[in-house]
Amino acid sequence: MKAAILHGAHDFRIEKLETPSVAPNECLIEVKACGVCHSELHQWEHKIEGLDYPRFIGHEVAGIIKQVGSEVQKFKQNDRIAVWVDQKGYAEQISVQSDRIFPLSEEISFQEAMAEPLSCTTNGVSHAGIALGDTVALVGTGFMGLILLQQIKLRGPEQIIAIDIRDDMLVLAKKLGADLTINPEKENAEEMIKKLTAGRGVDVCFEVGGSQNTLNLAASLCRMEGKLVIFGYHPGARTIDDLGYWNWMAFDIINAHFRDIHQILDGSSRGMKLLNKGAITLGPLITHTFYLEEINEAFATAIEKPKGFIKAVIVFE
Repeated sequence: MKAAILHGAHDFRIEKLETPSVAPNECLIEVKACGVCHSELHQWEHKIEGLDYPRFIGHEVAGIIKQVGSEVQKFKQNDRIAVWVDQKGYAEQISVQSDRIFPLSEEISFQEAMAEPLSCTTNGVSHAGIALGDTVALVGTGFMGLILLQQIKLRGPEQIIAIDIRDDMLVLAKKLGADLTINPEKENAEEMIKKLTAGRGVDVCFEVGGSQNTLNLAASLCRMEGKLVIFGYHPGARTIDDLGYWNWMAFDIINAHFRDIHQILDGSSRGMKLLNKGAITLGPLITHTFYLEEINEAFATAIEKPKGFIKAVIVFE
């Protein structure tokens, strides 16, 4: 089979590998699509000290079951599925434990079926404990922010405020259910939200952008004793500019990252059920597709983020 192996900065190479073996509790998946995740970009842009190269990455996988292990009861050959894996997704085939496989409706395309991102957003929204009638802000409405927006809407908030520096993202956020959109490069987000909330700030603020600027802005928008949800992926050092302020405001600081595999898989299961029943959609978020041989171009595009870009996906046919 063909697979993309990362040898260093800007250096995916397409290599021939043996078809993976299948353990009794596994299924062999013919990969149809694998999303390019924001958390992988820094590994491609720079050769990271402390990481082993070559690296076999890729974890947002969907496809068809080609072989079923002898102990697997829940799935059969040719089932359409999405899977949770932490590597080896940029390949034509992958072996996956059956408890990490999730059914995929015929109505949902393989490009949309991403069990790992849905695990992150589903668990993040659940962990935030959004209450009926809350005012919620999202600082960053890229791919993950736009999934969060849809799931937050299901929790019954009074209003959702989408904040981003890209106007095209804000237009889509409005279509997907945001009540108010703010571009902080053109408008004063803090003043607008203070006015909207009678000077209090929002009840729950999700920091989604994964940068120092989004972290600082999120803290400035959250009310005293509000929930500050750190959802964005921060691969490098980040600083709390004013810990005294955070302490004085008595924020309920929620780390929306999860490491327990049982929690992760539960999030994938619940997220995929929402996707399959049409309660959320990922279709409008998939803006760029590339073949496996174009994977370096896919990563470059994900870093450059041309106008209209939200999500790149590697497809295999």
